[in-house]
Amino acid sequence: MNYEQRLFLKNFIQQPSIVGSLVPSSKYLCLSMLKHINFESCKCIVEYGAGTGIFTKQIVSKKKKDTTFISFELNKNLFDIVKTLHDPENNVYIINDSAENLINYLVKQGIGEVDFVISGLPFAVLSKEVSQKILTNTYQTLSERGKFVTFQYSLQFLNILKGVFPEVKLGIQLFNIPPAFIYQCKK
Repeated sequence: MNYEQRLFLKNFIQQPSIVGSLVPSSKYLCLSMLKHINFESCKCIVEYGAGTGIFTKQIVSKKKKDTTFISFELNKNLFDIVKTLHDPENNVYIINDSAENLINYLVKQGIGEVDFVISGLPFAVLSKEVSQKILTNTYQTLSERGKFVTFQYSLQFLNILKGVFPEVKLGIQLFNIPPAFIYQCKK
């Protein structure tokens, strides 16, 4: 078990309502989720729940320089891992705060809409109020062609997403521990 995996496990044990899994996401889950991003045309990408940075690092390496990328990680220990990617000169902002506060950070950056939101948040363990606020803010800030892509370890989230987004597609990534359902949502 490498350092990131040990840290992830330790933080899951300490804060299971913030860190939703025993292990970080696999590279296969990362590829399955990021394939939905058109890096050539995106002007703003947002990430909820950076964790140890598997998605974060890939997005930073693939995004165009003028694309704004804002990543949220609430857990301080995990934030400390990904904060080294913070680079305002290249429009990369790593935030130690809740995704509930997305709109405040968009206003600070002068951003009116988001093209893509990727989420690793454990919605199954978040309160209904917090989940609803995050989803409502996400829907409100997405551009007309914007996408929200998240993964969960069960299907219980499907009806909640259908209550917010008019179009929800479901996929699965079996090469992840545990296997993950991928939800792709559009306005």
